[in-house]
Amino acid sequence: MLFNSLNFVIFLVLVLAAVRVGGLRWRNGILLVAGFIFYGWWDWRYLGLLGFNCLTAYYGALRITTAASPREKRRWCGACITVCVGLLCYFKYRGFFLENITALLTQMGFMSAARTISFILPAGVSFYTFQAIAYLVDVYRGVTPVCRDLRDFLLFKTFFPQLVAGPIERANHLLPQIQNPRAITNADIIEGFYLVLWGYCKKVAIADNLALKVTRIFSQDQFSTGDVVLGAVGFTFQVYADFSGYIDIARGVARWFGVNLMENFNFPYYATSPQDFWRRWHISLGSWLRDYLYIPLGGSRGGRLRTSLNLLTVMLIGGLWHGPSWAYVIWGAYQGLILSLHRAYVAWRGERRHSHASRVACIAGNFLLTIYGMFIFRAASWDQICTATGALFQFQFSASFLPLLFKMLPYVGLILLMETPAFLTRNPWFFVRRRPVLVAAVFLFLFYITLIMGVTGGDQFIYFAF
Repeated sequence: MLFNSLNFVIFLVLVLAAVRVGGLRWRNGILLVAGFIFYGWWDWRYLGLLGFNCLTAYYGALRITTAASPREKRRWCGACITVCVGLLCYFKYRGFFLENITALLTQMGFMSAARTISFILPAGVSFYTFQAIAYLVDVYRGVTPVCRDLRDFLLFKTFFPQLVAGPIERANHLLPQIQNPRAITNADIIEGFYLVLWGYCKKVAIADNLALKVTRIFSQDQFSTGDVVLGAVGFTFQVYADFSGYIDIARGVARWFGVNLMENFNFPYYATSPQDFWRRWHISLGSWLRDYLYIPLGGSRGGRLRTSLNLLTVMLIGGLWHGPSWAYVIWGAYQGLILSLHRAYVAWRGERRHSHASRVACIAGNFLLTIYGMFIFRAASWDQICTATGALFQFQFSASFLPLLFKMLPYVGLILLMETPAFLTRNPWFFVRRRPVLVAAVFLFLFYITLIMGVTGGDQFIYFAF
């Protein structure tokens, strides 16, 4: 069920009421049942896949802990990771691989025509697979103690606010909160409310309305320069409002159950470099790629060429993680390339402290790189990327450019108005705690804006598809 649907609102009210009645003693059991109901609502047939993933990680970690030798530990860890990755590849990428193999064989003359192969993608499979791998590796490394209580572990894996689209929680952060549940405080309720309303405003009032304009632009066969600019900028703000809005809702709902989920965004569009961007954007994925791929591959310890290859490999995998599409692979290659070039530039010029003017210039330059990257991310195919990139240098603007620009500006302005004060104060709760009455008035206004600007239909969150 979608966060922005009536079904979810009813479900959430029922779970909150059950937790309130059951108290601390029954909280984990109620949330565990709620997690399986929430996931089964998407497609009950994939409950078995989720359960098998959970049991593989749970029993695999136990065997790693009880292994008689380091070699046996490595075998168990490697075997469990292979199972998790194998299931991910089978259910998420089999259609992609089969279609490309079929197309290749057709071009070589071994087949008469390419087939169209479609599969139903299990919701959140990439997220809970990466969570399982992180747990297995952390237990193997001795970073995280093994969880021996099956109920607690299942809740760690199926906690419904973060089950489908993250953040990709680490066991050493989420498991202690599950194993030692605390009382829900007034601060949890109030700050959770603010986060949920903030997230719904981002999603319903901003992301869904920008999506209408962006989809119309990207559905074209031919582009003018203005189309590419508006489509890229519009999607850049749409995907941020959509995904960070989901994370806000997830974190707010989790607070109502006494759980603090990690922050997944730290004002990424104010980043001063590609490396800084990945410290701020989808933090749980970026840190996962760093800890479980980049560093094991050698990180930056093998010279500039090896470091560049490691970055490119990691970002290619990060791109493919988003979905079975060549556009995501190209986006990953683009991210790896600009990260490598930035690292080479820093090695050449050295680390420097930014003045205010140079910092603004770096933010603007990196934002342009981000916009083009988001365009690649949104593009439907390699042909569309090439066509649109060529249109950028034609400097042609259609008659619809200005009307569409003025239609998009209110939504871009609203997200900037919502985010900039928190960035400048370096404290998202600064105004909530210092000026609660003023903030309450602002949030009521945002709620009103959400109602009058919101589109109907409850568009799916973008990252629910990953």
